[in-house]
Amino acid sequence: MSTSYLARMGVERKQWLVAWLGGAVIGVANGVLREGTYGRWLSEPAANRLSVASAGTAFIGYFRALQHRWPIRSRSEAAMIGTIWLLLTVCFEFGLGRLVAKKSWDELTAEYDIRRGRLWPLVLLVIGLGPLAARGWETR
Repeated sequence: MSTSYLARMGVERKQWLVAWLGGAVIGVANGVLREGTYGRWLSEPAANRLSVASAGTAFIGYFRALQHRWPIRSRSEAAMIGTIWLLLTVCFEFGLGRLVAKKSWDELTAEYDIRRGRLWPLVLLVIGLGPLAARGWETR
């Protein structure tokens, strides 16, 4: 993003982009919770489903709180924010996975394979559409 683009953005949009860091915290905390608790007791498919549900629920709540604090003014603005959040999230996941967890590309992309029961793409759908949905809930 160029500096001129950021200069033209409204305060709300800037705040929403900075708030992505809170979304990263939600994702990391969700993974830590899974690995430290129910991931030890449940089967892998059950732990995956619970993790997706808890992350999705946390993101929905976060988006609603952000929309209440910094209302998004238009559908196009909400779509842009969701797209940026989605791109930042995927880059963060792959960056963290490769650089910190030292996972292979195959291991990283396996989390996106719905045919094999991996439901993480549903969380990405919530992240991408969340700002638009939160705006819709708030404007009703």
